[in-house]
Amino acid sequence: MYGIYKFKRIGHILRILSKHGLAEVVSRSNIDRIIPDSFLLWNTHTRRIFEDDFNVRVRAAIEELGPTFIKLGQLLSNRADIVPRDLRQELIRLQDDVPTDAIDIRAKLRTAFDIDVDAHFSHIDEEPLAAASIAQVYRAILKDGTVVVLKVKREGINDIVHADLDFIRDLVKLLRDKYEVIQKINLYEIVQSFANSLLSELSFTNELHNIERFRRNFRGDANIYVPQTYRAYSNDEVLCMQFVEGVKINDIDGLYSLGISPKTILQNCLDLYLEQVLQHGFFHADPHPGNVFINKRGQVAFIDFGSMGFMIPRDRDIIEAMVINFLTNDAKDLIRNVKKLAVVHHIEDERQLERDAYEIFQMIEENSLEDIDISVMLRKLNKVLQYNSILLPDFVYVLLRGVSLLEGTGRQLDAQLNIPESIKPFAKKIAKEKTSIDYLRKQLFEKGKFAKELLTEVPQDLLTLLEKTKADKLTLNHKIHDFDRMQLILHRIGNKFLLSILAMTFGVGASILAHGRVGYLLWGMPILSWLGFITSFVLSTILIIYLLRSK
Repeated sequence: MYGIYKFKRIGHILRILSKHGLAEVVSRSNIDRIIPDSFLLWNTHTRRIFEDDFNVRVRAAIEELGPTFIKLGQLLSNRADIVPRDLRQELIRLQDDVPTDAIDIRAKLRTAFDIDVDAHFSHIDEEPLAAASIAQVYRAILKDGTVVVLKVKREGINDIVHADLDFIRDLVKLLRDKYEVIQKINLYEIVQSFANSLLSELSFTNELHNIERFRRNFRGDANIYVPQTYRAYSNDEVLCMQFVEGVKINDIDGLYSLGISPKTILQNCLDLYLEQVLQHGFFHADPHPGNVFINKRGQVAFIDFGSMGFMIPRDRDIIEAMVINFLTNDAKDLIRNVKKLAVVHHIEDERQLERDAYEIFQMIEENSLEDIDISVMLRKLNKVLQYNSILLPDFVYVLLRGVSLLEGTGRQLDAQLNIPESIKPFAKKIAKEKTSIDYLRKQLFEKGKFAKELLTEVPQDLLTLLEKTKADKLTLNHKIHDFDRMQLILHRIGNKFLLSILAMTFGVGASILAHGRVGYLLWGMPILSWLGFITSFVLSTILIIYLLRSK
C-alpha cells in the first residue's frame, strides 16, 4: 500500500513543480502585453502570475508541496552561504505563514485517549493558535484552570513525510552518480541528516522525552523556564504542555515593556545555549525567534522540542576544546581536533588549512555582529570543508544551523556584540571546572578504568593471535575494489606486450637469416627471412591498431 501511495505522491510533486515552472515561463514571456486588461482584472490567478516575482512563486510552490519541503525551505532560509538574500527573505515567511487544516480537536482527543473531553477540559479553542508544517497548536484550559497548548499532528503526515524523503533521497542519489560536485559536497549525507532530524520531529513521544530531559538539565536555573508536560493527554499524535506567556525574543518593544534589556537577554540566551552544547551535550536545534520567548520574569523559554541535537561525551569534549582553540586563536590544535571529530577527511595541505583558520579567526575577532557578513564567513567555511573533503558528524550541521539562527537574533538585539568577548566568561567557567578536584578525580577514574580494560583484554587478544598463528589458522581478508576492471586492463597490457615481443623476435630473426643466406632465396633473400619480416610487419600493424583504439 505504501508503494502505491509513494508513486501517487511523486506524481503529485511533479505536477506541482510543473505547474509553477510553467507559471515562471509564462511570466517571463511578456505575453501579458497582448492580454486584455479586462481579462487580467477578472482572472485573479493569471494576474498573480505576472505580478508575483520569482521568489514568491518559489515559496508558493514549497507551501503547496507540503510539510517536508516547508521544513527544507525553513532550513534553506538560514543558509546565507548558498541562498540569495531576496529568496531567503521570502523563505523566512515559511516559519509562520503555514496554511491550517480543518481538524476536529475534540474528536481527536476523544479517539486518542478514550476520554470524555468535557470532564477533563473546561475550554478548548476551535481555531488553532498556530500552524506549523507538521502540527497545529490549540489553546485549552484544564479543569483545574491550568492553561495548556495541544500540539496535534496533521492527518496523514507520516506517509507524506516518508514518501517525500524517499523522493528527495532518490533524486540526490541520481545527481550524486552523475555529478562529481554533488559527491564532493556530501549532499546525500546532508539530506540524510535532514531526514533523521525530520523523522525524529515526527514523533511526539520523542518530543515529550526531550522536554523532560531538558527540564532535568536546567533544574534550579532561574534564567530559564521549561514548560510542564502532561502525559495523561500526550501520545505520538498529540502533545499537551503548559502554555508559555511572554514575548518573542526579537520583540524589542515587548522586551522594553517588560522592563528587560535586550542586551541582557542576548547574553543570557548565549550562555544558556553554550551550557546546552558544552555541558549537557543536548541542545535545541531550532532556536528561531518563534521558538524562543521571554516571560515577565525575564526568563528564557524555549518551545518546540521536536528537533534537538545530541552529542556523546567524547564529541562534547572535542567541541569544548575547539571553542578554547577559537578563543586562543590556536589553529594547529583546532585542526587536530577537527581530525578527531571528522567522520572523513582528506587534508592535503595543513599549512593552507591553518591559514584559512586564522583568516576566519580574524574575521570574527575584529568585528562586531553588525560588521560580520555571515554569508561570506559561511562560504569560506564551506569552501574549506569541501576542499579538504571534511565530513563532520550530523550534530555539527545541526549545531551550525542553531548558531546561525542565534546570530540572526543577536543582530536584532545587539548589533555591536563581539562574539569572542561575549563567550569568554563561559569559557573561563568551563576551564575552571576542568581544573577542579572532582573533574580531575573523574578523569583519573576513567583513565584507570580504560587501563584496566587494556591490561585485561590485550594479552588475551595477543594469546588468541599467537594460537592461530601456531595452528596455521591465521587468515587475512582483503578486498580489491574494481578487481574485474583491473584484471581486464592487465590482460590487455599483457596482450600488447606479447605482440611487441613477438614482432621484435620475428624481425630480429629475419634480419639474422637475411645475412646468413640460408635455404632458398627469393630476390636475393631467404624465403624464411621474408616470412619473418612479413609476420613482424603484421604483428606490428595489429599492435599499432590496438594502441590507436586505446588512445
